[in-house]
Amino acid sequence: MRKTLIIVLAVILTLALSVTSVTLAAGGKKEVNLAQEAGQSWLDSTVAVTKEPLEWIGAQLTAPQVYYDLKGKPNAYMFAIENDGEVVGYITVGSSDYGYPMFEAADVPPPSIPSADEVKSTLKRDLGLDVASVGRPARLLYLGFDNIFAVYQADGQEVAVDLKFDVAVRVSNLTDIVAMPSPEEYKADKEAAEQAKLEELADSNPTAQSRSSNCLLMFHWCYKYCADCNPEYKCWCGPSSGTSIGAYYKYYHSPQYTGLPEAYPNKCPMYLELFDEMSTSCSTGGTSTTNYGPGFVQMTKNHGYYNFSHVTVKWPSNYYPNIKSYIDSGWPTALRAYRFYDDIGGNPDFPPPKAHYVAIKGYYDGWHGYDRVLICTDSYSQSDWLYLNYGILGLFPWYITIKD
Repeated sequence: MRKTLIIVLAVILTLALSVTSVTLAAGGKKEVNLAQEAGQSWLDSTVAVTKEPLEWIGAQLTAPQVYYDLKGKPNAYMFAIENDGEVVGYITVGSSDYGYPMFEAADVPPPSIPSADEVKSTLKRDLGLDVASVGRPARLLYLGFDNIFAVYQADGQEVAVDLKFDVAVRVSNLTDIVAMPSPEEYKADKEAAEQAKLEELADSNPTAQSRSSNCLLMFHWCYKYCADCNPEYKCWCGPSSGTSIGAYYKYYHSPQYTGLPEAYPNKCPMYLELFDEMSTSCSTGGTSTTNYGPGFVQMTKNHGYYNFSHVTVKWPSNYYPNIKSYIDSGWPTALRAYRFYDDIGGNPDFPPPKAHYVAIKGYYDGWHGYDRVLICTDSYSQSDWLYLNYGILGLFPWYITIKD
């Protein structure tokens, strides 16, 4: 079930202050304070409705970190979520240009700044750079969900180390084309969503009366179990997120699916079978979106269930109402979030990941009904409660809904 976070606040503060001493001035103390107030308001109002995670009830935001876009302008502020001296999560709030929205929040510690030795090892492995020393990060980059970097000066060039997936890339190879919408695009999309909601209410459309929050009983299947299953299969987010969805159907959705393979708490059969049926490849980069749904359905057929199907949608616009409808029907959806930089050379044994799967188990519309927040589980970060702003997913998300 829910894991206990044991990282103390002092550690997070130390990591945050190592970079924010110079970036707070750039972001502006007043702006940081306003972002913190907005994030606290979102946290309090959200947990009042969803009641999850329980550790967030009465929690406070601390330890701000300032993040930038590729043009060098502050675009996001990340805070640790603290309760009774313990870090119980993080929240990222957009800058004033975005109107201080919640970008993402999760029940896991904020990404930490790697040590100098870790940075040197990553640069050597991924870029072939053998640097004698590295200093503190020059700045942090927020380029959309799953695209968070620390920038360093190394060998006469700027390099960025991914704070979630531990890969390095030259800053010159990064592009913001598909990472996340600009402030103008984000605000226009949000206004369109608000207008659509108002029109639904005016027309008394039944879909407008759907619940403001709904969440399926689903938890992450942890990457750490992979080594216990079969080291040759490694840890891939496709079958891992699929195992979270499959475990929901087996253990929580209906007693008729008890014949599906075991999955929890650290059972391997479902993961291993999905790895095969999804044609997950360790050499070519994980699980194809076109194999995810068919692979899951084939896994269920292998155990005598012929009623499952999938809906796979590529790069849709305004798909949030569909996801809500599926959740209300008891059907979870896998989201493939795009990782937007290309293979940058270096050691071919460590190509950067191109995408990452998380499992959507719920939604939260906020007080006004148009906040459009996805509630997910993330096997990689071991998060059971990842709140993700639908409006920042950029241009190229895929959605694969598993229906029974």
